[in-house]
Amino acid sequence: MNAPSTTPHEATRIEVDPALPTIVITREFAAPPGRVFRAHTDPDLVLQWLGPRDLSMRIDRYDARTGGSYRYVHGADDGTEYAFHGVFHEVRPDERIVQTFSYEGFPDSVSLETTVFEDLGDGRTRLHTTSLMESLEARDAMVASGAETGIREGYERLDELLGSSGAAEEHRWVARAFTERVRGVPADAWDSPAPCEGWVARDVVRHLVEWFPAFLSSGAGVELPKGPSVDDDPVAAWETLREGVQALLDDPATATKVLSNPHTGEVPLDQAVDRFYTADVFMHTWDLARATGQDERLDPGKCAQLFDGMQELDEVLRSSGQFGPRTEVAEDADVQTRLLAFIGREP
Repeated sequence: MNAPSTTPHEATRIEVDPALPTIVITREFAAPPGRVFRAHTDPDLVLQWLGPRDLSMRIDRYDARTGGSYRYVHGADDGTEYAFHGVFHEVRPDERIVQTFSYEGFPDSVSLETTVFEDLGDGRTRLHTTSLMESLEARDAMVASGAETGIREGYERLDELLGSSGAAEEHRWVARAFTERVRGVPADAWDSPAPCEGWVARDVVRHLVEWFPAFLSSGAGVELPKGPSVDDDPVAAWETLREGVQALLDDPATATKVLSNPHTGEVPLDQAVDRFYTADVFMHTWDLARATGQDERLDPGKCAQLFDGMQELDEVLRSSGQFGPRTEVAEDADVQTRLLAFIGREP
């Protein structure tokens, strides 16, 4: 493999060291590290870009966390399958992934891959991936197998994916986590007290189901599908809202529309959904989890993004009545704790 010119930022640079059994891949993407990282760890997104364009893909497992494992299969039109598996040794959100990689056609050959997500600022990320193999012969066999084509085409597809509506991708990811909590609520826990004063668990869902459709209707003339009431079926009520919002964001025409509101002014509709609604779903994921005894962990990269963005809007957000008084936490508290304290929770 010869490294291509890297004058265009979109070019994938692939380098083979003549003395070391490595392949080093570098590419820049017009997306922040959090989005590029998520495309490497969310199986629904991985399915959309990994591998050559002429092969289909099936994921058998993809547990992208430290200590997790994966297995996926690429398939050709003639029925031939190529299976790969490995273990995630370190998954550091938005920063670094270390994993093993094995092609099951050569089960005795294992490589160690380290991917680093370098924040270039201005919403750009430089991706560095180093594959270390057991020998020069194993490395050269991988090169001869056509790995370069799969790498280049995969990153081209990733570039296309990251260039699509970020709002749609963000909502799909955030809403999936909230859906897991909604489905995980025990039947007898819907009336358990929630962190928001005067609310029970059911009211966390009710808040989202009731305020956002009205906000869209008045500000953009968009009518979302109506599901059952939260009192009758909170799970179905939420899933109807989630599917309606996702369909709206997946529609290319949404990016051409505007939402107008006396408090926000005119905002592109997809950005308005992302800024006002998807962020709300993310933070209420903690409320529902805390109320019903489920996993309270939130993505630290998203927490940092929201926390940083809210600092300059402190007075505006506080005067809106949506957040209670900031609570005090230790100076060395993690970013999730600081975010929750900022919006008035008692983490």
